[in-house]
Amino acid sequence: MGKFILGAVLTAMTVFVWEAVSWTAIGWHQNGFRAFRDESTVSEAIKANVTSGHGIYLLPAMGEAPKVATAEEKKAFEAQQKRAMKEGPYVYAIVRPGRGDYSMGMNMTLSFIRCLVCAFLIAGLMSQATLSYPARIAFAAAAGLFAGLTSDLPMWIWFENPGRDAVVNIADHLIAWILGGAVLGIFVGKDPVAER
Repeated sequence: MGKFILGAVLTAMTVFVWEAVSWTAIGWHQNGFRAFRDESTVSEAIKANVTSGHGIYLLPAMGEAPKVATAEEKKAFEAQQKRAMKEGPYVYAIVRPGRGDYSMGMNMTLSFIRCLVCAFLIAGLMSQATLSYPARIAFAAAAGLFAGLTSDLPMWIWFENPGRDAVVNIADHLIAWILGGAVLGIFVGKDPVAER
């Protein structure tokens, strides 16, 4: 059990360090970010038009036609929404309209806890498998690829996240868990034993 815990903790540290390097030193995430031409104007427009505080906002809003609308009005509403979606602008945004308490220390702590929980989950799965060391790395890498495909690819499919950003995010998960698997595989997993 000691090897299992040590392996999971060291794996969490490895993944956490990779993510820090990936976000701060490489710059491949930030290269996809865009800026508005006039931030203060956009900021004021957002503050003036937020309807219900901190949350996810869509433009055009993909709501339903009012229930009291006639069939003709509903049809016109749906046509207007389709036109607005096609012609743009389209926005999927997390909006915090007012003041916020940003804490790098708290975010780093939560990020490490997330890495630790993930490391324990992968360690639990890997401990049940009979795999050679390279296969353990592949096992963890597959988990990283799965995480990217299930969390980042839907954002490309449904919310127009640029393909470049989806690829970078998926690659980031994959690399993180190749490295994590290289560490975890030393401590967790059953070696195959040849039998007659």
